[in-house]
Amino acid sequence: MFTDEQFIALEQEELEITDEAILVMLLILGGVKTNLENELRAFYQQYGRDGVVTYAEARKWISDKNHQRRLTALNLYLSGEFISAFGSLKTELEKMLKSVVIKEAGFFEVEIDVDAILEKKWGVDDATWLKRLEDDVDLWKVKTANDWKQALLRQQSLNDILATMEKRFKSIESVITTLGISESTAVGSLARQKIFGELGISKYQFFTKPDERRCETCGAMHGLIFPMSAYEVGVTASPIHPRCRCWEVPIME
Repeated sequence: MFTDEQFIALEQEELEITDEAILVMLLILGGVKTNLENELRAFYQQYGRDGVVTYAEARKWISDKNHQRRLTALNLYLSGEFISAFGSLKTELEKMLKSVVIKEAGFFEVEIDVDAILEKKWGVDDATWLKRLEDDVDLWKVKTANDWKQALLRQQSLNDILATMEKRFKSIESVITTLGISESTAVGSLARQKIFGELGISKYQFFTKPDERRCETCGAMHGLIFPMSAYEVGVTASPIHPRCRCWEVPIME
């Protein structure tokens, strides 16, 4: 028999694992931001006039021998930075998700296939954590490149474009934080679905934290009991919404 205190402690341990991984991922993104800012400074120093780089200047050839546009080279550098970041983010996110699943299996003393849990699709987009990360990074590359092009078309100064970069990366950092929390909750929930099945559990109860951050949807579901046949991550099992902090408890009969 498990106690409420034990489940709360488990959730806290998993939250600490998640928070630590998110911190590392934010540091990775911070490194990308610094590198891109430095590249922009060099670009403006080399091709700028009166504090701006016009779109026409950015579209000129780098040299006679290298028939590559200046802006193309800048965007290739950007793409390379995000491709490198994807590998690092993938490593950290995967390590964190595996730790959460292992923590769940250890708590219930059940052996489960960790990789199989991470490969499961969930949510309205029916995607895996890896597909969502890939899509996010691809979108960041496109939006950041568009930020640069639009700034050049408007003949904005280096300070203006750096301010735009600051806003873009605040958005990116928010997305990776949401992804980390949501996917952590999801793999924990998917692991419990598998574990409950292994233990022969027929019912489970939905719980949420009774504090000021609890949303109306989760608050209305707090304490509800569902049959295992109704277990569906994103609908009757956490995460119900991005950054959801809820969890499921087996009904021991």
